[in-house]
Amino acid sequence: MQFTYYGISDRGLFRTKNEDCYLCNPEQKLFLVADGIGGHPGGEIASKMAISNIEEFVTRSRSEDLTWPIPYRKELSLEQNRLLAAANSANQKIRGLASQNRSIEDMGTTLVGIIIEGNLLAVINIGDSRLYRIRDNHIEQITKDHTVAGAMESMGLLTKEEASSNPQKHILTSAIGIGHLANIKVDIFPVEIRAKDLFLLCSDGLYDMLDDAEILEALRSIRAESLEKAGISLIEKAKLAGGKDNITVILLLFK
Repeated sequence: MQFTYYGISDRGLFRTKNEDCYLCNPEQKLFLVADGIGGHPGGEIASKMAISNIEEFVTRSRSEDLTWPIPYRKELSLEQNRLLAAANSANQKIRGLASQNRSIEDMGTTLVGIIIEGNLLAVINIGDSRLYRIRDNHIEQITKDHTVAGAMESMGLLTKEEASSNPQKHILTSAIGIGHLANIKVDIFPVEIRAKDLFLLCSDGLYDMLDDAEILEALRSIRAESLEKAGISLIEKAKLAGGKDNITVILLLFK
């Protein structure tokens, strides 16, 4: 299935540096967003390491006989297995570096990523960056937030609206770099693609400033040739709404 894409990241209005990192690799059909854990030394390092190591593993595993860090899981597709193995590899390298330097020993990062696999997306999610799907003028959050508030929402203890304003909405329950990946909550699953589907990958700097209705309104009249305009518009709207954090957006439109 043919697609077009656009990615952009902004420091926001208050952060002194951008701890977000993203990747658009159309040749490998790989798209990633990572958000370094705010307030932790090395967050910027962790997000960049996660993105670069995952891209390297995905690329090399397709072109050479590479040893995978985890066993192949038969219930997952090839690309789901590849994403999971790549995340494991990145986690090992981040933890290895952190163990050598006390100043960055607590560094970590969220990760949301996709590989296009025919008419499906292979999706991985660790933390609270998000994947949305816009279809038939409706926006749907595809991933679940790995936060205390997100867990309470999943258990039915909070509504989505209550979770979005809960003081524990950014207390992460999972992130790359904070432990062995076998002990970290990792969501890995397929998502169907239809023609005209628009997918949005983003860091929390976007959805903290704009709710689902505001994101949908900004994307309502999307056209392939205006993805760049739409991405920039989302960044600017998030900054106008406060811009309290780094803001990263990837838009992916299927034809």
